[in-house]
Amino acid sequence: MSSTNFAFDPLRALPAVTYRDQAWMDVEIDRIWRDDWVFVATEDALRSPGDQLPIELGGQPVLLLRDQHCELKALSNLCAHRGTLLVDKPTNGTRIQCPYHAWTYDNSGRLLIVPFQFEDVVDKSEHCLSSYRIESWHGLIFVSLNLEVEALSSRLKTIEPHVIAYEIDELHHRTDLESNDEWDCNWKIAIMNAMESYHLFKVHPDSLEPYSPTKGSYYVAGSARSSVTGGTYMERRDYRLISIPPGFVGVLSEGSLLWLATYPTGPNSCQIRTGSAFAKTQHRSTLRDIGEWLSDTIEATSIPDFLPEDKEICERVQRGMKGDFKPGQLLSVERVVRDFNHYYNWRLNGVEPPPIHCERAVG
Repeated sequence: MSSTNFAFDPLRALPAVTYRDQAWMDVEIDRIWRDDWVFVATEDALRSPGDQLPIELGGQPVLLLRDQHCELKALSNLCAHRGTLLVDKPTNGTRIQCPYHAWTYDNSGRLLIVPFQFEDVVDKSEHCLSSYRIESWHGLIFVSLNLEVEALSSRLKTIEPHVIAYEIDELHHRTDLESNDEWDCNWKIAIMNAMESYHLFKVHPDSLEPYSPTKGSYYVAGSARSSVTGGTYMERRDYRLISIPPGFVGVLSEGSLLWLATYPTGPNSCQIRTGSAFAKTQHRSTLRDIGEWLSDTIEATSIPDFLPEDKEICERVQRGMKGDFKPGQLLSVERVVRDFNHYYNWRLNGVEPPPIHCERAVG
């Protein structure tokens, strides 16, 4: 961590410059996206031995795979010869072959074959694919390029009892229902919007507020490392909203999980991925109709898709970041946003965050 200090007050909204400045983006990539745990996929996306899934993490091409012993691995997706991208789409195989000069690796990243090495003998042990930290948490896969990053179990211990209470291990992820979209806003705007319920009454007055009102939301427990909030829907049952910085939010209710993940693509843009898991097989042609999913979950009759409303408000916030403003105080209803700000300060400036705060017990 360098001595450069990107100062801000975690108890207030982030300054406008954090959402538009390339210098902030560069340090985020270095200290967050290339140095910390990041959600990348679900285990159901790598169901069979030999499955390979290319991703990008902080600009680094990474290959996720499940080897013949059913273990998950994360390897560099760049050939150790001249840096060619090895795999460019999901596939299945026991070997990884470069499309340029056919250097071939096994699924542990060990170099096996170098064609035409007659006089120049290649030391294969020096040309293995780099491996990265990979851990699965209740079917959700996280990767870190930093081999010294703290254990994922330590990172998520605050929310662990709350996801167990909702039987998350009984859920099946529908990879065919995942969606990808590009939003014209900074990634922090999108993820903070996803984790807080303060905006529901205003941004979603017809789609969400009647069924899961802002006044019914509450903070359960959390810290900069992970948080869990909750709320009541249809005045009958509670849900749990888990926030895992930097970019994952999941909504757990009885028999289902709806998740959203965000990844930076520039200071003013981000990729939004959404997915879902259910205790039993659902028949849906597309996750874009999230209204149908919510209707089944909370026994409502008709709820419009609310993601376009979130996209519109987040992009509107981004347009406002062209100017400057004095960051406003965050309210108690936005405690989870304070948690995120403490995480951001921790990762960028090395400031140790406050201890875990609890307001409600498991249940």
